[in-house]
Amino acid sequence: MTQKFHTNGQEGNNWYVVHTQPTCEARAAMHLAAQGYTIFCPSARKTVRHARKSISKLVPLFPGYLFLRLDLSRDRWRNINGTRGVLRLLTQGDVPQAVPTGIVETLQARTDSQGALALPPVLSVGQRVCIMEGPLANLVGTLQRLNGADRVQVLLDLLGRSVPATMQVTALDPAA
Repeated sequence: MTQKFHTNGQEGNNWYVVHTQPTCEARAAMHLAAQGYTIFCPSARKTVRHARKSISKLVPLFPGYLFLRLDLSRDRWRNINGTRGVLRLLTQGDVPQAVPTGIVETLQARTDSQGALALPPVLSVGQRVCIMEGPLANLVGTLQRLNGADRVQVLLDLLGRSVPATMQVTALDPAA
């Protein structure tokens, strides 16, 4: 099913998409912000395991892209393509293509104080899951029940028997 979005009809104050050089989202954002533009680069937390340690770090939600607020009637938008870290401003023909109204605002509303988007992992009952944090970290169990929006019950095999444990859904990742 295709859903159509419309821009807000105003030339000013729209969000646009900037395509950045590989892994240069932060560089492009810094240089664009120094030019006075409002930038939004949504991030997500990713758990990386290295040498028996789990580290949570922020990674771009849309690698190679960021959002820029721009007024086409006022701003010199062609200069954006010459900014360090930027490949190009996405256009339709010769004019920058505005992001449909509400999309960037919705993403911004769902970010925390560090700029990370709260995306719980997609889990289903009966799935094998790995506990990533807390006193039961690195244990693997079976997702037994979803208790509301952010709590789950996991069935763990401990000391030869099944033991239920209730925890935050954000503490889990699908088991490999």
